[in-house]
Amino acid sequence: MHRFQFKKVHLWCLLSLSPISLPVMAEGIIDIKPYISTSINYDDNVFRFSSPEQAKVSLGSSETSDIIKQIGLGVAVNLRLSRQLVTLSSSINKSSFERFNNLDNIGKANSLRWSWHIGSDIYGELSAGETKAIAGFNESRSPVKNITTTGRQFASINWDLIPDWTINASREHVNYKNALVSSSVLDREDDIYQTGIQYQSQLDTQLGLAYRIADSIFPNRTGTTQLTLGNDSAQKEIIATAAWQPTAKTRISTRLSQVSLERKDSLIRDFNGFSQHWSLDHKPTGKLDFNLTAYQDVSPEDDVVSTYVKTKGISINPSWNITSKVLLRAGLGYEQRSYIGSAGVSLNNTDRSDESRQASLALIYAPTIKSVVQLQYQGENRTSNQANSDYQYNSLNLSFRYDY
Repeated sequence: MHRFQFKKVHLWCLLSLSPISLPVMAEGIIDIKPYISTSINYDDNVFRFSSPEQAKVSLGSSETSDIIKQIGLGVAVNLRLSRQLVTLSSSINKSSFERFNNLDNIGKANSLRWSWHIGSDIYGELSAGETKAIAGFNESRSPVKNITTTGRQFASINWDLIPDWTINASREHVNYKNALVSSSVLDREDDIYQTGIQYQSQLDTQLGLAYRIADSIFPNRTGTTQLTLGNDSAQKEIIATAAWQPTAKTRISTRLSQVSLERKDSLIRDFNGFSQHWSLDHKPTGKLDFNLTAYQDVSPEDDVVSTYVKTKGISINPSWNITSKVLLRAGLGYEQRSYIGSAGVSLNNTDRSDESRQASLALIYAPTIKSVVQLQYQGENRTSNQANSDYQYNSLNLSFRYDY
């Protein structure tokens, strides 16, 4: 899914943005941390329409902006017993739209995680969770409410075989459901298996090699969609990772993978491709951070737009700790998406191709150790060779969170 889809601010997002560090919990003590959050968001093109004319056809009006208010409650419970840590988190939020009130919704998120250890060399995680949220409008551009439910179960094991070397394996099951009947074709179940080995030196040089299989089932595909794309697929990846810190202020990391996709009972061909991510993190001073990322991904599409998509992009993300309580973050990004083997083609009879330019700016203020305020701008301009797939939007969000 596109990384700049319109979505509500998740209640737990602000915690990751806060510079506050949680205190170490004493063994055997249950640590309960409730919180409350609220936000107000202005979006000038909620449904990502390509033009006022397209909006008028769909809505009967060319007005595409809205103000969305949200209030939420949540709690995180931690229990540490010797080397074991159990974490329970739960949140609920209500979003109210001023103009498009048919989109009013209640979102929920619940999870339980056990970070376990056996001795000092064998450890892992067992976790399960479920999230309910309104779906984005980047591709659908339909003024109807679709609540998605995502369930996730995860298990992993790591073994520090010898100093600096770790063997790992994991299994994940993801179940994605759409409440809207017309979107049920996108329902999906994934079973993901991964095993690998990783090296990490005392100087933080890292090398890794892994093999990953993702089996996907689309239970509600029928008719032409089922005949063309099939009901299930298997994506296999050989993954190599590396990280190097040439200086105390600079870190370079990469993820390279050879991807193959096999579709069963499908009329279209399988594909192979190469994905790569390169990242440079530099900290010139104690208050300045800089990240530069370049990437190329090949992945299957979940909908009926194409057989798979190739994504190329670059992003620049600097941040500045103005004071101990004030942080400024910015982001600029450019992305090209090529829909290879399109099921639906553009007017000039070529595969769909999109270009996207993104920008963001956030000011984060932590007036106390328990509170954080954020003012954020996000914008995107997407062009496409497919009719009515262009859009442009700007959004401004003010949010507040208080931890008791």
